[in-house]
Amino acid sequence: MTATPRPELQLESAALPEVCALAGVTPAGAVLLHHRSNAVYRLPEAGVVARLAPDTPLRRDRARTSVAVCRWLAERAPGLALPPIPGDQPVVAAGVVATLWPFHDPDGQRPGPEVVGQLLRGLHALEPPPFAVPEFRPLHRLTEALTMDDDRAAPALSADDRVWLRRRVDDVVTDFTATEFPLGRGVVHGDAHDENLVPLASGWTLIDWDQTCIGPRELDLVSGLPDHFHTPEHQRMRLFSAYGYDLTSWPRWPLLRDLTELHALASYIRLAPTKPSAAEELQRRVRSLRSGDRSVVWRAIA
Repeated sequence: MTATPRPELQLESAALPEVCALAGVTPAGAVLLHHRSNAVYRLPEAGVVARLAPDTPLRRDRARTSVAVCRWLAERAPGLALPPIPGDQPVVAAGVVATLWPFHDPDGQRPGPEVVGQLLRGLHALEPPPFAVPEFRPLHRLTEALTMDDDRAAPALSADDRVWLRRRVDDVVTDFTATEFPLGRGVVHGDAHDENLVPLASGWTLIDWDQTCIGPRELDLVSGLPDHFHTPEHQRMRLFSAYGYDLTSWPRWPLLRDLTELHALASYIRLAPTKPSAAEELQRRVRSLRSGDRSVVWRAIA
């Protein structure tokens, strides 16, 4: 049986031509690359990637921030971020908010984790930009997703699972708020890993700045922590070595692991009703958290 397309994806697909018209690019040959928190389209004739999301105040703020931060970084520290294409952005049209970026094909290449560490070291050495950047809100997206699930006629999670997750969120957020972080606060990317890198002539650069914010710098190093994705230790150590700090030497590192794993449930709660693979993965993840079974390897569903 073919899954019913998500309402958001139907909305974003229908809005793409209007977004492209306002941005002055052609949507001809558009290909959906993936759809999680955004619908991401490659526009091959324009050489552009378009990122579309339902138009909400939160999504507008994220889009404005990512555009502003990437343009600032392109001037302040070239090579750290890919700036958006020229023109007024974000583009708001037909019920969506969109940002558009130059397409750079990784062509199957994958950089080592040390590249992520080097780029983050450069980012974290900068002073904050001369404009407002949102503060990090721990597990806000998960709380929103749980509320959305409460209101569904057929929730993705059982009532018992939602109660358990809310209690877990309260515990982790309380712990996070009371914690002092040794690396201090500054601009963080919020989702730094090798899949969010693309090659330029001068080297690799970071993309997907939708979660950028002001917060503890340790947040950008969580891809180097032991977690349910089971990254090999030697790869994690290459990240920390390039960055210049071993996050696992800090006794409070499991707090960031727990925060990140909980955060990773939010998009699967949103996807679950119309994507069976996401619903199945969501159940696996929640079961592993509730049982404390850290041998379960989580899979990413595009």
